[in-house]
Amino acid sequence: MVVSVKGKSSISSNKDSVTSENTTTTATPEQGVKKGCGRSKLYEICAANHWKPPVFECCKEEGPCHRIMFTFKVIIEIKIGKASKNVEISEKSNNIIEVYGSPHQKKKMAADDAAEGALWYLKHIGFGLKNK
Repeated sequence: MVVSVKGKSSISSNKDSVTSENTTTTATPEQGVKKGCGRSKLYEICAANHWKPPVFECCKEEGPCHRIMFTFKVIIEIKIGKASKNVEISEKSNNIIEVYGSPHQKKKMAADDAAEGALWYLKHIGFGLKNK
């Protein structure tokens, strides 16, 4: 999985990363999140933080027609920072996170793989889903 972050503020993780002019690219291992729940958890985190919903795109289709492999990416626009009650303009910076999943034979599994990578990254920068 590859995580790419573009924005005004610097965000880093404890994995191998390359940073240059507001862009961070991180290679991450596959995570053991249960099948089918990656996308729903990602939607929950976005809603809880008042972000736009994640956008899933099929960015690659490869292989013969009887064994086609799909690769999905998920794009999340997050806002980091604090808003002041006394100041009209908030001091939030917008960051766009782009995560590419591993190829899978089923589109739903490929989208879940990309969502799991995004969940891993969000957890490591402090935006994990809190249990009630």
